[in-house]
Amino acid sequence: MKYSLKILLASLLFAHTTSYADVPLTKEMKSFTAQDNKLEQWQRGTTKRFDTFEQFFLNAGGYATYQTGYLFDIRNTHWLSYEEAIKVAPDLKSVLNNEQLNVNITREEFLAFTNIQVPANAHYLYLYFDTPTDPKDGTYLYSEGGAFTKLLIEANKRRKSAALTLQKHATIPWYLIEIPLIGFNPQ
Repeated sequence: MKYSLKILLASLLFAHTTSYADVPLTKEMKSFTAQDNKLEQWQRGTTKRFDTFEQFFLNAGGYATYQTGYLFDIRNTHWLSYEEAIKVAPDLKSVLNNEQLNVNITREEFLAFTNIQVPANAHYLYLYFDTPTDPKDGTYLYSEGGAFTKLLIEANKRRKSAALTLQKHATIPWYLIEIPLIGFNPQ
């Protein structure tokens, strides 16, 4: 009886751990591709590490929020509040994060954090922090399927909506900031 119970538990564990491997990867589960960018036309940046991304927002009195966008005033090195951002570009209302961040950062620190190149005449920049990706297989965080896939589909719709809206703003460069899962510690 004891032996049968061990086999049953082992088979349940094996079935659970292999079930995710059997889930076919959908387009939504894979990280942002060059094909996606042909339509969306993002300039790209990266935080290089998840813990760097997380610590940046914690230092600013917020939470590491991804699948969302922010406006940044590069001339005055000022992270715009939601209210300030919609005054600059009211049509971005649905693709901006409404979290208030008190970020004191120099231009050099900002550029090092996002790893982007900014045009000399730029005033405002739009940053969309994408879903973190696994550097081993290029899949998005939590892309096991089910409800997570639905959340990724919604996030991708927001990203596409932001790109389409920003294509109307010739003076606001927009950047997709990729966040690798290097340094990610699940709680």
